[in-house]
Amino acid sequence: MRQPINALYYPDFTLNEITLKRAILLFDELHIMDRPSFSFGGYKKSNFGMIGAASPLRQYEQAFRDAGMPLYVHGAPGGRMAEEDYAEVCADVDDPEFLRRFQQGLKDSTAFRNIIIQPGNYGEVGNQDDVARTLLEVDLSTAFADHGTAIALSEDAKIQQFRYSTPQEKAKALVNDALVCVSKLNLALNIGAKHGHQPIADASPFGSLLGAKYARAMAAATQVAPKIPVADLSFAILDELMPADRLAEINFGKVLDYRKSSAAAREHFLEHIAALQSKADEVPEDGDYQAIIGKIITTEIVPAARDFKNKMAGVNDGLIAHAAAGALGFIGSSSAVQIFAGVSWPTLMALAAAGAVVVGKGAIEAIVKDRAARRESSLSYILSLD
Repeated sequence: MRQPINALYYPDFTLNEITLKRAILLFDELHIMDRPSFSFGGYKKSNFGMIGAASPLRQYEQAFRDAGMPLYVHGAPGGRMAEEDYAEVCADVDDPEFLRRFQQGLKDSTAFRNIIIQPGNYGEVGNQDDVARTLLEVDLSTAFADHGTAIALSEDAKIQQFRYSTPQEKAKALVNDALVCVSKLNLALNIGAKHGHQPIADASPFGSLLGAKYARAMAAATQVAPKIPVADLSFAILDELMPADRLAEINFGKVLDYRKSSAAAREHFLEHIAALQSKADEVPEDGDYQAIIGKIITTEIVPAARDFKNKMAGVNDGLIAHAAAGALGFIGSSSAVQIFAGVSWPTLMALAAAGAVVVGKGAIEAIVKDRAARRESSLSYILSLD
């Protein structure tokens, strides 16, 4: 019996319509948080904060549940971020690779950029696209030379907030946007570790940021042999099964009907995904990991996805009448499923705790208390709109 896939959406307090429809068709449960209202830093530091807000999906959650889709909206924390949580986000933003991937995501992904920089008027600098271009001008190789670290620059009260005129102002704006982003990511990982929810996002750079975080945790976990790999398996399952152009034409009532009608096919497909976790754990540390994983995807997951697609077509031809033809790809696609094999994310966080700031103390204590009830492998889905 597979573990339920209870997805937790974390980039913002609401979802893109296509993402929501895909989640209805695939996941067992969907969890959403109100927008947090964290403030960063201390009294002697340069403070700024997030503006909290209730998710607009709150008014619909009961209707979705009544229609057969378990949808839950949760309150989000607020107030000044606890010191240990602030240390956690600082460790991420001070990681040069994490910050590089964040900036690259702003360049490569429209979906990611629109989540990080909300559309609007930003005064003298212009609109959200102008802000993005300004942040991309930041040279990460020299931006923090006078401060030593990205966080030290962010905490420098002499550099004004939300300004984009000087190189240091631009760098501070980039770091602060990364702080907001990683605070949501870390919150989702902590909640996931505690409650068994699987964090999801709908822009591929979120997966890249998670990969940088995971790599740093592995490097800090001295008890873990460095040969234990992390598989970044990308394949266009969701785009193939549920093309965005068709989903855009179908109302939510019809999508909920499809969920009910294809329940058996969905269960069968997710059983295959769960089986892949076990197979990945069996890969020897000194083996050709990527080649073995590639074979598993090609010989088992792709056929399972095609079978799911065909069964959905049998339920109603209208859903996938215009699905893209061709085989599923898996290397380099924007729709990613990251499978952490060999060492699960919660286990790795506990192991790395003594060597680096990776996750909050509360989450680690929760892991230790009931590890036996927790998944030993973790799936993180990226439902890409890129």
